[in-house]
Amino acid sequence: MKTTENTIIPEREIAQLSEVIKAMSHPLRYKIICLLGRGEMSMQHLVKAINTSHSNASQHLALLQDSGLILVRKVASRVYYRIRDQRTLRLLEISHHVLA
Repeated sequence: MKTTENTIIPEREIAQLSEVIKAMSHPLRYKIICLLGRGEMSMQHLVKAINTSHSNASQHLALLQDSGLILVRKVASRVYYRIRDQRTLRLLEISHHVLA
């Protein structure tokens, strides 16, 4: 872990953190994370809650999954999503308070 005199986080971790924050930065993905903060939801319920198409929701959920923010569980033909780490919700809460 290489750090420079002016950084408090190693460069590799800065890049990872930047990608996670970028994944959360879209309003629809932010809304998805907030909804999943209430608990696991099926794709069907998420599509209805965020008022978008299945295809659009799927693209955003894939990005959130790829960034490590959410986990997926499949049961038969149903797909369920949940927050991987509850600290993600604290990060959103802190950012909300900083900007409020």
